[in-house]
Amino acid sequence: MKRDIIDLDNKLASIDGLPVILHKRSSTLIVADIHLGYEDHMAALGIFLPRMQLKAALDILKDALDSISFKVKIVIAGDLKHVFEKLTRQEKIETIKLVESLSRNQLVKEIILVRGNHDTFIAPLLRKLGVEVVEDSLDLGDGIGVIHGHKKPQCGCDIFVMGHEHASLMVDVGGVRTKLPVLLRVPLDNGSLAYVLPPTGVYQTGNVVSLSKESYLSPIIREHGVIEDSMVWVVDRDYGTIKLAELKYVLEAALL
Repeated sequence: MKRDIIDLDNKLASIDGLPVILHKRSSTLIVADIHLGYEDHMAALGIFLPRMQLKAALDILKDALDSISFKVKIVIAGDLKHVFEKLTRQEKIETIKLVESLSRNQLVKEIILVRGNHDTFIAPLLRKLGVEVVEDSLDLGDGIGVIHGHKKPQCGCDIFVMGHEHASLMVDVGGVRTKLPVLLRVPLDNGSLAYVLPPTGVYQTGNVVSLSKESYLSPIIREHGVIEDSMVWVVDRDYGTIKLAELKYVLEAALL
């Protein structure tokens, strides 16, 4: 399915309905927070879920690649895997499947992981598969840097693309509450910007956005975000990417 490319500013774009950001100048497609292995982790806790994380990631990336006509490098902005304390069997198997599937696509010229806080014990496997692993931040040029978001960035970029927050908007419709994944453009008090991607993993339902800095996970957002002026887009694979307004107005309209 070919989807529209939506300009976010003069450097970055989104693909309609998908939790991705495209930097055209460097031919880079960015996703975040796939969290492979989540289902086995939950099964160990007695909660049994259908295995959907890998399929969702592959479907999203296939839709994104089908919507462009040029070769790209795919950058995962952290948390490819889920379990902290080891590399699980499910994580290993699904990582191999993900990389091999993407590598077969003629539009994928390179895969890079910017390590997130969940990405423990995965680097040796990825390097064997030909995937570059970056520890802190990836400078794409053009003033754009990709980070995960769990720690302060090491590059002096003007615009950061990140994950980590799993941002969502809680809406109340007739007394029924639901979470909608959102893309955020957060101004920072030093004059730079952070684009916060929605998670790719379907079970990462999100941390609800608010005007309280303490509710955010990333030290960048907590310490430097001008939260109330953040622009909000709802991202839904069926209904598309819908630009709302600045967060202070969105939350007022949502009656939260």
